[in-house]
Amino acid sequence: MTDPLPLLPHLTPEFLTWLWFASERDLGTFPLGEGAEVHAWVDDRLSFRTADDDRPRAVLTGENPAASLEARAALAGGKLVRDLRLGLRREDREYALVIRGSNLDLAGARLPGMFKGTEDEALFDRMFLLEELRGLIRTLFVRFAEERTALTWQTETLPAMQAWVAGEDG
Repeated sequence: MTDPLPLLPHLTPEFLTWLWFASERDLGTFPLGEGAEVHAWVDDRLSFRTADDDRPRAVLTGENPAASLEARAALAGGKLVRDLRLGLRREDREYALVIRGSNLDLAGARLPGMFKGTEDEALFDRMFLLEELRGLIRTLFVRFAEERTALTWQTETLPAMQAWVAGEDG
């Protein structure tokens, strides 16, 4: 089996930066359709890289590193988001995972503790939760792709992101 095709080099950091921006812009709420929604936030890890090197150059951890001056300074200084720990909540289920690297690798997934019943039932619960998590990430990526390819990206979204990085977002 061959390796999957890598994403375009700029796409991953754009997605991760947009995800961070949109989670603050929209108070972390992303509609899923039919009245459902997911809440997303940058959790306790962010790492940055330079444009010409995929190795992490700055890693911020701890409580809410996304709100730190260092995080915005890294973006303003031209560093790209390499990976982040994302928190997600859908209904009463809360997830956390790290999205990293140029292929959007998913790592360290923390699932809600819903496992009960027999071993088989617990396995099915876990499979359901992993599939739901994968679907949530896919939905967020589709939302990014829709916004990124919209005519308003250059006139509205990108200027809003630049103002956000500069701390002019209110």
